Amino acid sequence: MTTLRSSSTIPTAPRVHRAGYPFLVAGGLAFFAGGPLHPQGSDEGDKTEQLHSMLVDPAWYAAHLVGLLGFACVAAGLVALQRDPALREGLGRLLPASAVVAVVAVVGAVVHLFAATQAEEIEDGSTTPLVAAFMGVETIVNPVWGLMVAALAVAGGRRRVLGNRIVVPLGLLGGLAFAVATATIAFVDTFDPLFPVAGLAGLWLVAVGLRGVFRRG
Repeated sequence: MTTLRSSSTIPTAPRVHRAGYPFLVAGGLAFFAGGPLHPQGSDEGDKTEQLHSMLVDPAWYAAHLVGLLGFACVAAGLVALQRDPALREGLGRLLPASAVVAVVAVVGAVVHLFAATQAEEIEDGSTTPLVAAFMGVETIVNPVWGLMVAALAVAGGRRRVLGNRIVVPLGLLGGLAFAVATATIAFVDTFDPLFPVAGLAGLWLVAVGLRGVFRRG
């Protein structure tokens, strides 16, 4: 003899943590869009003069507002996903560590946005607290964020808890490209062509976010 169970008694997986995935989608779209919006700057002069030409470009604020939105959404998504039992089991300490990096990167994005207010000081070669913070964000925080994306892509894809193996190259190449390009931009132009490649990190975020949104269970 079989019995029918009421739909109210059938156990369902918690869905509160699913809120993190739409944030990853939004963050990835904003990160991808921020690249083309970024001012190109002048190729003339030394690195200080090139940076100054970007800071005085009106596009600086628009590009970095979009970038700030992207970093904030990624941070919100990773913080929310701390409640996903599959991710906690599959990623271990990498998940909370990544959330911390993402939150720090949001603060860094705010610093990056307002670096344009220091254009004159940078042109004169002066060092202010904001200029120092800006350089730290550019050469330390942003590269770590890129490495974080690469690590999440590999670990999450191999264990199929965040994306899958098909999209691993997007996060790995995009994250590494962003890390190398941002870590060296203040010193050499050699790796500047990697910035467009970094946009793949945004596509990875969109891919894993959509997969999480439509995942069953």
